[in-house]
Amino acid sequence: MIKLNESGLELNTDVLVVGGGPAAAWAAIAAAEAGVKVVIADKGYLGTSGAFAAATSGAKIVPPIKELRDRAKFERYALGGYLSQHAWWDRILDVSFERAPKIYEWGGYESPKFDGKGGGYHGLQGPDTMKIMRKRLVDLGVTILDHSPALELLVDDGGAVAGARGIRRQQDKTWTVKAGATVLASGGCAWLSKSMGCNNNTGDGLLMTVEAGGELSGMEFSSHYHQTTANSSCTKGGPNYPYANFYDEAGNEIEGCFKGGHAHTSVMAKALLKGKVFVQLNKPGTENLDVQRRLRMAQPNFWAVYDKQGIDPFKEKFELTLSLEGTVRGTGGIRIVDEDCGTTVPGLYAAGDAATRQLHCGAFTGGAGPNMSWAIASGHISGLGATKYARSLGKHVNTRTVRGVGGAGLKATVETTETFKPNEIVKAIQEEVFPYDKFMFRTEEGILNSLAKLEKLWKAVQVNPDQSTPQMIQRSREAVAMLAAARWSYFAGLERKETRGIQRRLDYPKMDPNQRHYLSIGGLDKMWIRPEPIPEEVVPEPAHLKEAVHA
Repeated sequence: MIKLNESGLELNTDVLVVGGGPAAAWAAIAAAEAGVKVVIADKGYLGTSGAFAAATSGAKIVPPIKELRDRAKFERYALGGYLSQHAWWDRILDVSFERAPKIYEWGGYESPKFDGKGGGYHGLQGPDTMKIMRKRLVDLGVTILDHSPALELLVDDGGAVAGARGIRRQQDKTWTVKAGATVLASGGCAWLSKSMGCNNNTGDGLLMTVEAGGELSGMEFSSHYHQTTANSSCTKGGPNYPYANFYDEAGNEIEGCFKGGHAHTSVMAKALLKGKVFVQLNKPGTENLDVQRRLRMAQPNFWAVYDKQGIDPFKEKFELTLSLEGTVRGTGGIRIVDEDCGTTVPGLYAAGDAATRQLHCGAFTGGAGPNMSWAIASGHISGLGATKYARSLGKHVNTRTVRGVGGAGLKATVETTETFKPNEIVKAIQEEVFPYDKFMFRTEEGILNSLAKLEKLWKAVQVNPDQSTPQMIQRSREAVAMLAAARWSYFAGLERKETRGIQRRLDYPKMDPNQRHYLSIGGLDKMWIRPEPIPEEVVPEPAHLKEAVHA
């Protein structure tokens, strides 16, 4: 039986990366290639856990041609409420264009050729990509801790982050890594919705950041839902829906579920509140066998569900619902304050879904392309930033006195003999974030009602956590992280009194130009929030893009 106050595996390193998806792998690779010692700790098995490992690897990998890069930058600019920054997009596109083809080189494949026409970059499937990245990490001498969830950050006497501590589930021991700098690439929060690949995305990095004195940003943009095949976890299938018609139970067509190249989940959610929704890939062109073959290649996971059930989506209707993906495809996360993907806490860096994606997607993302580019670029940038910081500490990098800052979910924060049951807490949280008419369609009254229930839960988790098994140690901490994420999401949604991106306020249905700012948020027992200015004015859409639309 693990006892968290007992010694287990103890390591010293220059850079610690927490997470096991592409952003974490890119961060660890960048640091290792820069010549420092790196440890990476993943909640699952690095290479198979996380949202990307169950997906494809389409990304915005665009040659340095202005017309093509403008297309990428403006694709979601208006949809994202004009909150993204083009300066950040330029950096992301530069880094991802240079780094993404490395996967082919490391995997022994012929590198893709860019023809200068732009379009999406369809890389290898997620499992293949992560297998290659794991091999690259091993070749670089990175120490990989699999099945080793991080539970808390360590800080030094000056408040700088100096590593982390967690458990090794399979060894039934703790681990402690003292590090010069730490990168949190631990994923977002999908509240255990069973959305494909997301059930290890429980917001742990968000909680650990705030416990260390850090800040979050964009948490109001956390109510992202995605089309899901009924009775499955499959949220993949984006390339297929432009070919689909949507129907209600009576067979009437539902207009507007997919238009302009993007899913409009709010339209579908309104239909689902009335009854079941069905889909068929029967738009003109789908009878073409070449089209069918191309769609099958684009998202194999989507088709596996129907093949197992003997359903032909081109000839039969199939039931569709929505699953909450939260901040995994929303844009809220750890606040980034400098060009190295640094946070408000010295020694702590953030990347991937754990970090806010407002910098390049504003208040809306939804698609894999920009998200994957962000994972590549923010991972690389944060790895180099952490390396630079660790080196600045000199010989004293691992001689600092450190302490853990984890609270609720690890220990009682009040004097009591009570114990909370994490699965009961999780169920109560889900009752507040799963329903569309609460979390997607928001009103002040609804937000306040949910916050009141979440506040009661927050008091309930201040007692002793269930630590009867390694699984319960992890789940107790995850329950608190999910609860904290839900509170921050609703609290930020209350403050933003407008509809912008995926923040939908029924009582404020329009976008307010006076609220074009970010919202920084933090606090545990007592939450706080403040606006942060955007350092860029709204950028007008280039004439060549307008001409292309009307051509």
